[in-house]
Amino acid sequence: MIHRMLNTIGLGVLGVDPITAVYMMSMRLRGEGKSRITLFFLSFAVSTILVGTVFAASMGAAAADALQSILPDDDSRFWAIAEFAVSIVILIWVAKRVFAGPKREKKQPREAVRRGVLGHVAVGFVFAVTSFTDPTFYAVMLIGGESRSVVTAALLLALWFVVSQCLAMVVYAAIQCNRLDALAARLDEWKERNLTMFNRVLHGVMIGIAILLAADATAYLSTGGYLL
Repeated sequence: MIHRMLNTIGLGVLGVDPITAVYMMSMRLRGEGKSRITLFFLSFAVSTILVGTVFAASMGAAAADALQSILPDDDSRFWAIAEFAVSIVILIWVAKRVFAGPKREKKQPREAVRRGVLGHVAVGFVFAVTSFTDPTFYAVMLIGGESRSVVTAALLLALWFVVSQCLAMVVYAAIQCNRLDALAARLDEWKERNLTMFNRVLHGVMIGIAILLAADATAYLSTGGYLL
């Protein structure tokens, strides 16, 4: 169980989603009350965990078995080619960020229309459906399906949601404590002081990962064995 939880936490970190946090901040800026924001967030959380648990319990185990039968073995040449491809994609992404010019921020008009109770529930469900575009969500469903336990699958999906939506939870707590303005000011202050250094560290880490993947693939093509 601990091994599954650690894998789920790792997948949650890879699937961190800032969109929900930004949407909740925009809700507050439009003048939505705390109860409406809570309704949206609970609808999003419950729908995501419930839908994921249903799929994990009904198809997760079968999908995991089918996936294991389809995927190449651990020592297959396929993984070397995949590592090369991922390393190239990472380097292209870093190059675009480094050499691209500064982006112009577009001011968007504030939305004047406020949704009713059912509208917030529906929007929360729509956000839950968008989780199916995240491959880490599928991976957690497969891990839950392999456990053959509905309770375990639900707990793993809840853990993934907490980790991947950590930014949204921080924003939600700030809204409920009337600290959203202070949070936004802190973020702006941090951005002005540390954004350049953060980007440099991020680019360095990504380049390091790309080099490791390329070296691992090269070792396999040269010696027939992976380094990692």
